[in-house]
Amino acid sequence: MRQFILYGLCVVLLFLGGCGSKESHPPKTGSNPSVLIAEEKKVEVIEVIPRFISYTLSAIGSLKALEDVTISPKRAGIIKQIHVKEGDRVIKGQTVVQLDDVDARLQVERAEANVQQAEASLETSRVTLVRYQRLLESKVIPQQTYDDLALKLKLDEARLTLAKAELSLARQNLLDHQIVSPIHGVVNLKIAALGEHVNVAPKDEILKIVQMDPLELEFYLPENWATMVRLGSRLGFTVKAFSGERFSATLQFISPTADPSTRNVRMKALVRNPHHRLKPGFFTEVSIPTGTNPNALLIPEAALLSEKGKFFVFVIQDGVARRREVETGVRMEGRVELVQGIQKGQQVVTAGHEQLSDGITVKIVKK
Repeated sequence: MRQFILYGLCVVLLFLGGCGSKESHPPKTGSNPSVLIAEEKKVEVIEVIPRFISYTLSAIGSLKALEDVTISPKRAGIIKQIHVKEGDRVIKGQTVVQLDDVDARLQVERAEANVQQAEASLETSRVTLVRYQRLLESKVIPQQTYDDLALKLKLDEARLTLAKAELSLARQNLLDHQIVSPIHGVVNLKIAALGEHVNVAPKDEILKIVQMDPLELEFYLPENWATMVRLGSRLGFTVKAFSGERFSATLQFISPTADPSTRNVRMKALVRNPHHRLKPGFFTEVSIPTGTNPNALLIPEAALLSEKGKFFVFVIQDGVARRREVETGVRMEGRVELVQGIQKGQQVVTAGHEQLSDGITVKIVKK
């Protein structure tokens, strides 16, 4: 019996030895997902370095003429001469239109003659009154005669005053036949023609003159931006007519009220235009500087992620991606300022961040 048991154990050991002698291989790692080694994500990064930036506000505006006047006559008459043509520059006080003034000159001559006559009559009365004064003192003439002459003297003085007033009116009437420009500007439109009769009421239009220097730049800012600008501030603008060229202006007006429908505030700036290159009506893109920051933290705009109205970036710490919520500032030329959430010197992922999650291991590669 004991021998039988030993024999059985030997058979079992031989069987096991035979099974172990067959060729066998360990299971491949790739065939079991539970033992996969996580592959490192490849990303590109930049180091956040403080940079100097200027803060600016942007707006759309247009150029306008400070003065745009229509030349009309003060006196009815026939146009004798038009001294300017469309496009001509004129100065304030320059005669631009001459009306026929023959009748006006005759009125001046008649008024001058009336003045001379009144002056002669007054002088005669004064001399006579002095002589009558001596006669009255000698009782050669009665008091009534002297009083009558004194009254005539006062009437002559009044006639002279009236004659001088009429002469002033006649001379002004003559001047009104010369129509002058009330501003410095350029003749924009000629309406009436030589020989045409023009009226005062209703007023006939003869010329239109527009002031070209300076011009006015008008634009609007949202109410929450309006408090960031100050009167006297310098601003820049561009126009499509001169692509790539930048012009400047000085802020001179901020409306005390906001538009109730748009909540925008109207602004006006003064633009020097000595060579008349800029034209009223030009469309402008305005930029208003509001301050500077010598230590701004900027990242490429593509590095920014958004979710439910919040912004995030991935920063790399010891080879691990960390998701950070950030607060943004200004955006400029493909870059965005971060005002909270990161610090200078940190590495921010700029490419490959779409495949990342917080805590994942990454490998930094260069472009």
